[in-house]
Amino acid sequence: MALEVSRENDTVIIVMPPRFDANNAPDIETEIKTLLAGKPAKLVMDFSATDYIASAGLRILLVVTRDQMKAGGKVALAGIRPQVLKVFEMAGFTSIFMICANRDEAIRKIS
Repeated sequence: MALEVSRENDTVIIVMPPRFDANNAPDIETEIKTLLAGKPAKLVMDFSATDYIASAGLRILLVVTRDQMKAGGKVALAGIRPQVLKVFEMAGFTSIFMICANRDEAIRKIS
């Protein structure tokens, strides 16, 4: 799976796939960890195209965010659709992650 990745200064921006579940979570985790091996200071994960997230996707987000923060980096999630945000709320993740309305806001908040 090839994630859409762009960079804005020292921020890596990843557009998350329409579905983030057990079928693609291992590939997404590998790809994100490869990107983060370059030690970017800031990471924005853009969920504006994501319609569904499962527990496997949530676990990957926790692992990636923990690793990034341990390395002194920052992480923000952007553009989360209402049906996906509901999953974050039910899991109690809205208090764990920096959640922003859109990509631009996320980049500003972690700068």
